[in-house]
Amino acid sequence: MSLQRRLILFFVVIVVIPLAAAGFVVQRLVVGEISQRSALALTPALDAATLAFNERASVLEELVDSAVDPGELARAMDSGDRARFDTLLGNAVGSTTHLDFLVAADARSRVVGHAATPGDFLPGFRPPREEDLLEAGPVGRGFAKVEVPLVSEGRDSGRLIGGFWLDGDFLVRSSDADIHLSVVAGRQVIASTAPVSHAMRIDAPLRGEAFETELDGSVTAEVRPLGPGRTSILASTPTSPADSLSTRVIGSIIGLLLLALIGTTVLATVLARLITRPLDELAQAADAVSQGRFDHRIPVRSRDEVGRLAVAFNEMTERLRETITELQDSRDLLQRAVRRVGNTLRSTHDLTQMLEAIVDTATDAVGADAAVLWRFTSSRTELYPALTRGLEDDEVTALPVGDGVAGLVAERATTVMIPSDRQTVRPARGEPPYPVVAAVPLYTKDRVTGVVSVHRRDAAAPFTAEDLEAVVFLAEQGSVAVENVMLHEEAQRLSLTDGLTGVYNRRYFQMQFRQLLATAVRFERPFSMLMIDLDHFKRVNDTHGHQRGDAILIEFSKRVAGVLREVDTFARYGGEEFIALLSETPREGAESTAHKILEVVRAEPFRSPGEVAIDLTCSVGIACYPEHGDSFAALVEAADQALYAAKQEGRDRAVTAGAPPSGLRLA
Repeated sequence: MSLQRRLILFFVVIVVIPLAAAGFVVQRLVVGEISQRSALALTPALDAATLAFNERASVLEELVDSAVDPGELARAMDSGDRARFDTLLGNAVGSTTHLDFLVAADARSRVVGHAATPGDFLPGFRPPREEDLLEAGPVGRGFAKVEVPLVSEGRDSGRLIGGFWLDGDFLVRSSDADIHLSVVAGRQVIASTAPVSHAMRIDAPLRGEAFETELDGSVTAEVRPLGPGRTSILASTPTSPADSLSTRVIGSIIGLLLLALIGTTVLATVLARLITRPLDELAQAADAVSQGRFDHRIPVRSRDEVGRLAVAFNEMTERLRETITELQDSRDLLQRAVRRVGNTLRSTHDLTQMLEAIVDTATDAVGADAAVLWRFTSSRTELYPALTRGLEDDEVTALPVGDGVAGLVAERATTVMIPSDRQTVRPARGEPPYPVVAAVPLYTKDRVTGVVSVHRRDAAAPFTAEDLEAVVFLAEQGSVAVENVMLHEEAQRLSLTDGLTGVYNRRYFQMQFRQLLATAVRFERPFSMLMIDLDHFKRVNDTHGHQRGDAILIEFSKRVAGVLREVDTFARYGGEEFIALLSETPREGAESTAHKILEVVRAEPFRSPGEVAIDLTCSVGIACYPEHGDSFAALVEAADQALYAAKQEGRDRAVTAGAPPSGLRLA
């Protein structure tokens, strides 16, 4: 995604998200407030309905007591005429709007008269019957009543029960237009001002506080009991207005967000364009510079931060162009020098030739008038000029480590440049007496092995930091090359020597044998071969361990090598067997050398600090050219047979091989 698109998205997000959050918070607050107010309006409606109920119930006894003339009531009771009783009670109910029913019962609780107006109950609800009116308490399923005793001739002759219906007509008188009232018997709605089509059951628990339920739809309701029975009055208000309002508010918020999104996107596009246009131009300019087009310029359109950036970039490219031109000339010179030293380092393992290439290249790379490669003496207390360029032999001599420029570099393993504000050292006697010097150390395996110093005669042309870096680079490459040569020589040495004892191995011995045999054949000169083996060496390993055995092999090889001459070849043939090649040595000389070896081995016990001394001997088999063979295999076989004979005769002795087999003919 481009920077411009990210900026547009950023602007849109920081505007739209807060607006969306604020809109939804407002929606929640508004709808919540309306819902809360609707719920709060339920309590006053219940208060009014309860008050109306209490008012009617408070005068109910008085109304029932005065509804029928006592005399007529007594005469109707005495006559036992049910029709007369019903007519009398019907006239009483019809003469007032506050009584909905009257029921007369004799002393045996048998109905003797009944009159009632029809109740406005919901379809599906069975209206109260005469028996229900007699048996129920003050408040029953759909009615409220009182009982008045009937007295005839001073005795109790029955009861007169009267009351009013808790029906739709009662609710209409007690409700307002905003809140619906319903009569609930148990959990069944039996009358309601809400558009309920039939008597229904409320599944929600009836609580004293507001709750959600289904009536003529989803409603918020609150219930209050009427009297001691299970009849309650329920006030409700539909939740649909709040839902509708919530939908309208959400729609308005979404519309507002869309408008804000469009406006923010347009504004963000303009702002992002203003911000990214200079960056695009800067990126194009940087790309041009990376391709080497330093004449590219950024247009300066303002004096603000962006304008100052354009000016600074243009100045930078101009300076880069000038610097690149200067560097190209220096680079060409350095490339030629580095190519020359690289070719030299790759093409040879001659240490002297490599060091000459380093000195020559350093001189050319920095334009020096003279250069010196200083090496340590064997005691590492002095430096001597191993190689010089641009100097006479008598102009430089050896100097102590620590004196002068080269001595300081060798002692402290640091670089020195003169003149320099940070250096107070001066060239010592024995160094070139030039005022401008740069010296760097040469390393081999993290150890200073020499110093390269370059010199100029003109004090007005000092070396720069770049010149010093070039010399350091060449010295580092030279150090790596020298170390590689030393590693190569070491690898060659290891390939020809035994890893434990340090004497030559069988491979090198065979190489030397071929050369010695060729010389002996050409000039008719004798040579001898000794096969040497330590006696009972297995006991040493079994008793004292292989580590002690290895130490004895090393000491043994040193003792034998001390007896042999420098022109002789001594090698480890395998295990505790060693072999020696004695150049230009006849039989008598070989036997003399063998006895010297026997003596040097038995003369002193093999001892290591803190360990038990071990007395050992060895056995030697001797074979001579040409009398015992004219090939490597033949002489080795003869020497080995002689060694076996020495072992058989009691060890600690030298045995010379017998005459060669019949049919042997010398070339």
